[in-house]
Amino acid sequence: MSDKANIIQLPSAGERDLYGVERERLVQLLLQHCLIDSYFNFTADSKPYPFIPADQVLPHASSARSEYRHQNAALLIAIDGAMPRPLNKHFRLRASNRVTWRNLQRMAPELDLSDFKAAHCQTDNDAFAELLGRLLPLDFALVAERLGSGRGAGPGPLELSHMHVKVERLTDNAIKDLGKRLGYIERRLFERGEDYVEALEAKFFEYYGFSGNTSGRKGAAAMAAQLLTAHSGSGRFGVFVSGQEDCRLTVLTEDAGVTQYLLIRLDGPALRDLTARLAKADGLDIANYAIAGTDVPVLLYRVGLAHTAAARPGGGRRPDRALLEPWLKIADEAIVPRPGCRGPEIPIRWADA
Repeated sequence: MSDKANIIQLPSAGERDLYGVERERLVQLLLQHCLIDSYFNFTADSKPYPFIPADQVLPHASSARSEYRHQNAALLIAIDGAMPRPLNKHFRLRASNRVTWRNLQRMAPELDLSDFKAAHCQTDNDAFAELLGRLLPLDFALVAERLGSGRGAGPGPLELSHMHVKVERLTDNAIKDLGKRLGYIERRLFERGEDYVEALEAKFFEYYGFSGNTSGRKGAAAMAAQLLTAHSGSGRFGVFVSGQEDCRLTVLTEDAGVTQYLLIRLDGPALRDLTARLAKADGLDIANYAIAGTDVPVLLYRVGLAHTAAARPGGGRRPDRALLEPWLKIADEAIVPRPGCRGPEIPIRWADA
């Protein structure tokens, strides 16, 4: 298992929810690009991979980290439909940045996309995975929308519609909206002073699963998730983001909570327990889950984060001390199979031990 997987077997829609299946396809592709490929970027250059300690999984507990050039960054926004027109002032979706042959030549001339076809932008096309991997390193965001009908009368697939997408919103407006909704301010952002606003800004980013000094792609991801959640016409969406300093993939959806994926190593009793549980689960082997290693395997870990009472509406005006409390807690943890491998998620207590 020293070689990274080159082929990802994506799930079939069948009679299941098409958008749910497509979102899972995107998760699988991004696990490969953002986590697995990054791991092998480190090892190919003989660099130690910066595993995140178990006690730093939650945003408020994580310490400052450097940016790692071997880590693949990404920002992808997927919408089950078209971007609502009222949000066009926040999401730069223009003819000039649509994913077309002409725009690719102009905006990404360094990429060899001589075989590009419009059909490659659709998630059900065999060439989609390769195109996505080529475009993810571009600055700003990629946007995938469901723009047309599919074969027959059913809905069409998600398709990459725009690249180099800027998410534009004043941070102060984002903080103000969240602060009012949760009861931390009544009308004006600075009504309780500048220091209070600074603390509230850090909690805004923690609300979406990031450290308090977040910027760049993760800052844009938080803004995008807030805007899409607040707009009633947005429907279902997914915001997928990975930065070069946190070495994890964060998934934000229309549902409450935050999902994050990262690479961990297990050994000792925790590994023996996992191996025993796999053996009972239809005789599965650790090879279905391990990215690398055997004695101390590298595994894909998923953690579901839920908002605490301090980050939920209700209770009237909040006391200052509520900004000192954690806004996220661990709801569930699991080891997930490698992309393309069969097997269920295996519940685990690692960070929540």
